[in-house]
Amino acid sequence: MPFYKYAALLVICILFSQPNDTLFNNSFQKLGRDKDPKTVSDISKFQLFSRKLNWSILNIPGMKFMTKLLFPKSTITFVETDQKVVAFSIDDGFCGLDNPNGSMINEVRELFEKYNAKATFFVSGSHCNHTSVSEVHLLLEDGHEIANHSMYDWPYHKYSKEEFEHDFKKTKQILGQYTDDVPNWYRAPHGRLSKEMQSVLDEQDYIHVVCSVFANDTAIPDSKWISKFILQRVESGSIILIHMPEKGVREWNYEAMQITLEGLKQQGFSVVTISELYNLK
Repeated sequence: MPFYKYAALLVICILFSQPNDTLFNNSFQKLGRDKDPKTVSDISKFQLFSRKLNWSILNIPGMKFMTKLLFPKSTITFVETDQKVVAFSIDDGFCGLDNPNGSMINEVRELFEKYNAKATFFVSGSHCNHTSVSEVHLLLEDGHEIANHSMYDWPYHKYSKEEFEHDFKKTKQILGQYTDDVPNWYRAPHGRLSKEMQSVLDEQDYIHVVCSVFANDTAIPDSKWISKFILQRVESGSIILIHMPEKGVREWNYEAMQITLEGLKQQGFSVVTISELYNLK
């Protein structure tokens, strides 16, 4: 196997590796973030250094290049445009099952409003349980969009077509309670996209969207490093990914978003939703 393909595969495996628990029994399935640090103090300084080094090395070929190797041509990872604009995507909104009092949807909304920036929130259906409808409506009124990220924060690549379709439609129904204007974007949790999943997306007329800039923020609790990593690699047409911060879980991502938005502003980028970026094609 050529080195660049090996490196691409290794990045995806590290990024999306999960416990091999039973996939179809929700009561036993572990959430994808169960092994991730929840606070800065959850990993040692050596672990933090090692993760930064490994992620930097593995990204030498560039995520835009690697994702094109590993996903179907229909998957969007980047949009070619001459305009100085990027899309910002936020995964795992709004508030996890394991953190019912952790919602930071209002803080994130106000942060983006400060920078006149917009984002696409890839929402897990179960992450809507502890967020009020009115808070999501405010988010949408500000010009953000929500998109399908399946019901739960775990991989679906071993689901049958029927099982995945049921989950997909259930999530779609939940998102539909907030708006009739949910875009046809889908992001596979943990980047695990099977042929069965793609078949359902094709039948539902949905497009799989990944990203071209990501700092592995779920595993590296350092907001300054995350934002620096992103700002050094962003370009016109980039799709940026940062995971949703919650009180007590990945709170560092709030500061990472703030520093990233400030840096994008200084570099002269407009920050838009994926739909807005896609429409520039």
